[in-house]
Amino acid sequence: MPRPRLAAAPTPDLGLPPPDRSRPAPEQLYAALRRAILHLDLPPGAPVPEPAVAAQAGVSRTPVREALRRLRDDGLVEVLPNLGTFVTRISRGRQEEAVALRQLLEAEAAARLAAAGARRQPELRRLVAGQRAALAEEGRDAVYALDEAFHAALFEAAGLPLMWSACRTARAHMERVHHAAVAQPDRVAAAVEAHAAILARIEAGDPAGARAAMTDHVAANATDLAGLARRHPDWLTA
Repeated sequence: MPRPRLAAAPTPDLGLPPPDRSRPAPEQLYAALRRAILHLDLPPGAPVPEPAVAAQAGVSRTPVREALRRLRDDGLVEVLPNLGTFVTRISRGRQEEAVALRQLLEAEAAARLAAAGARRQPELRRLVAGQRAALAEEGRDAVYALDEAFHAALFEAAGLPLMWSACRTARAHMERVHHAAVAQPDRVAAAVEAHAAILARIEAGDPAGARAAMTDHVAANATDLAGLARRHPDWLTA
């Protein structure tokens, strides 16, 4: 049985800036379209027709094709013969696998850092304070950027670069769900305070507590996925 498709809709105004002639057009289009997809300005199932994108960007269709090829390689768009190019839907299975992987790796990193004996973590403190400040100013994009920086800094402090590489790949599969969660103010505030709780357990030299706090923090992503499924069931696939 063929899988159901979302109804086609007009491509939204992507707010694409005029091309910067000093930079390759495919690179600029790739970055702009990727951001639109991850931030859900182009939601799952949305059409991404070459002519419309080329017209909005003020370029030929050749750089658009190159940008779409890279997005297809990223798993963010799919090309359906005789129908066109569409933003891919979010895989529940991939999300659940990414959450499980992150729980294993990030809980281990937090526990190792807590056991290392370094009681002060100035970089992690700075990032938590920055998130709180950004949250107070409703700077949700800044909060999100600092979220990734917090997790990266934790792995760096623990001396686990290979584990961070694997974790970053898992996070990339979860970005659209993350951005949907960022639109929920209570969820963002809870995530910031979860970082503070993880940091407190690390600085207290409590490996078990740091592991538990991180496990709970990452588990909240499953709740984010369930909430997105309730609000936009047609955005998800198995």
